[in-house]
Amino acid sequence: MTDVTATALLLGGLLYLEWQQQRQLQIKTKSSWLKVVVAIVAALLIIALFWSANTISNLRLVILAILVASVGLYCQGLGKTKVITYGSVAHASDYRRYDRVITETIKQGTMVTFWSKKGGSYSLMFDHPEADIRQFFKENLPQNVALLTAEEWATLENRDAQDDRQRQADMLAAIRNRPQRNRLPWQERERRSEVTRKA
Repeated sequence: MTDVTATALLLGGLLYLEWQQQRQLQIKTKSSWLKVVVAIVAALLIIALFWSANTISNLRLVILAILVASVGLYCQGLGKTKVITYGSVAHASDYRRYDRVITETIKQGTMVTFWSKKGGSYSLMFDHPEADIRQFFKENLPQNVALLTAEEWATLENRDAQDDRQRQADMLAAIRNRPQRNRLPWQERERRSEVTRKA
């Protein structure tokens, strides 16, 4: 019973932290009724399929079902200082952790990609127009984070790729043109003896 109580307390703490995150939401992601329905059905199925006569097992089952349902019920989106996603408590997804934020108009609304050199990238979808999202970011993003459109991002990526290719070509040319390249050992000895004779 102790482990069930501890698990329930941990879950309660997690749900409370997530609820606090929800209060910071300024712009919510595109809502999906399918996600909510799937989460609730999955939680009910867990209870229905694994219910037993053991009270402690059933308590564990209910805790697991609540956790699964909460994933579908909580919203994601943008806060004033961070991206609000499920499980991103404290400073886990502060805007300052990203190098670039890319906005793009898509058929269903606006897609925002958060890109970091260290941690890769992920995207969120919004019902709001791109102009509204960009205005929000202009007001809230730190100075060190670049706000780009999809076109600006593509241009920057092409430029970076060209710079990388040029850097590799320069390195290859330097290797090919070094004086000792492709000299066999006996040729190197001959060159040394010539230098010695001239001296």
